[in-house]
Amino acid sequence: MKILVTDGMDKTALEQLKNNGHEVTEQFYAPEELGAALKEYDAVVVRSATKVRANHIDEAKTGRLKLIIRGGVGVDNIDVKYAEEAGITVKNTPRASSNSVAELAMGHMFSCADPGHHRLRPDRPGPGPHGQGHWDACHRL
Repeated sequence: MKILVTDGMDKTALEQLKNNGHEVTEQFYAPEELGAALKEYDAVVVRSATKVRANHIDEAKTGRLKLIIRGGVGVDNIDVKYAEEAGITVKNTPRASSNSVAELAMGHMFSCADPGHHRLRPDRPGPGPHGQGHWDACHRL
C-alpha cells in the first residue's frame, strides 16, 4: 500500500508501516497541489494542518485513493460525507489524545488544590504583585 503522511507522524509508527511492507512518503502539500498528489496514493494520513476538501477529493477519486485517516480526535478538516460518497473511507483516531487530556486535567486539579501555587507565577493577572487570576478560577470549580 502506498501511504502519504502530510503532517508528520511518530518515527516509530513510520518505521512500523515500512516494516510491514508499505511504501510511506512524508510530504506536506500546499492546498492547490494536494488533490493531484492524492491520486498517486492508496491512503493519506493527515493531522490538523492539512485540509482535505471536496476539490481535493474530486481530483483524487480518479486515482488510487481509498482511505483518509485523521491522526486525531475530530474530522472537521476532512469533507467526510463527500469522500464517502466518492467511495473513499474516512477514519480517525478518537482515543489518540485521551491520556494527554487526562494528565492535563489531573495536573489542573492538583494545581487548584495547592493554595500556594499562584505565588509561583508572577505573570498571572489580578491584584497584588503575584496575581490572583488563576487562583480565583480554581475556587470557581
